[in-house]
Amino acid sequence: MAELAPNLDQDIIKQLVPFNELLRHQFQEALKCCDMITAPPRKKLFKRGEGDAYWYYLLKGSVDLLDEDFNITSVSADDPECRHALDNRPPYRFSAITTSQCDILRVHRQRLDLAITWDQAGEYGVEESEEDEIDWMSALLESDVFAKVPPANIQRLFTAFKNIEKGLGDVVVAEGDPGDHFYVIQHGSALVSKRGAQGPEQVAKLGPGDFFGEEALIGETTRNATVTMETDGALMFLDKEEFKSLLEQPVLNRITEQDLQAMLADNTDLQLVDVRLSGEFKHFHRENSINIPLNKLRGRSKGLDRSVRYVVVDNAGPRSELGVYLLVKDGLQSFLLSADESKNVLINP
Repeated sequence: MAELAPNLDQDIIKQLVPFNELLRHQFQEALKCCDMITAPPRKKLFKRGEGDAYWYYLLKGSVDLLDEDFNITSVSADDPECRHALDNRPPYRFSAITTSQCDILRVHRQRLDLAITWDQAGEYGVEESEEDEIDWMSALLESDVFAKVPPANIQRLFTAFKNIEKGLGDVVVAEGDPGDHFYVIQHGSALVSKRGAQGPEQVAKLGPGDFFGEEALIGETTRNATVTMETDGALMFLDKEEFKSLLEQPVLNRITEQDLQAMLADNTDLQLVDVRLSGEFKHFHRENSINIPLNKLRGRSKGLDRSVRYVVVDNAGPRSELGVYLLVKDGLQSFLLSADESKNVLINP
């Protein structure tokens, strides 16, 4: 049975993909998703056709990868390919068996994805409101996000909203806390801040009709900023379950491979988008897709052609879902394409 190794060698981990593209504080968060194991010879790490909660990086030793025809590909820790996780596109195409004593970095895939999603959700981009008496319902209905909600859901949405009063200085959501509600400011104002090297840094001001909290719900992650009341005020909010059923699902515009082919046959001008980090994209990606990492998407979306339909490939878990949402929020026609591993192109196999 594999034994836990005592320490993580951070210098070695920093050479691995996608750790090599993370900033220092991102890297420290990512380390919380990792542990080291020492595996003896003839230890099966994973089995072809199965899924797994982990990625396995070979740091020392050698491993045989067996495909469905029992062809063997031998890899050693010195191979450039081992900067990537072994067979990192579940379900596994190979069975992996150690051929020597190995040091393995085991990474919890979902936890790492959530850590990256949380940090890459980006900066808030809101305009300050000069009119405190803006009707919050009208402001919501005029947003690009709510324009995607079916009419049948609109009445149910507004019926589902609950009211809460908040006072000057009250913290509505705190950076790093779990996301459980979607909020709209009914009246009053609030400040958005993020942790900085010198303490909290204000990044935006919210007023009546502005909404927040949705990115943590879509990304299934924690809050990426703190929202504090600047004045006394009132908020309307939706519970997580109501948000997901009434708002998130219609907005994400999920499509299948068949839907995509129909759009192409209809000469629809579209672009496939991959929101993973560049190292992940270079290793394998959907043919004809472009790479716009999630942490750069908000900044680049302003310059995208609004006549084009953007199809985000669903290969990055909550990052893909959040990517679609950010594009929709910016007024772009966007869809989430269900993943089809057979369409990926493996670079430098």
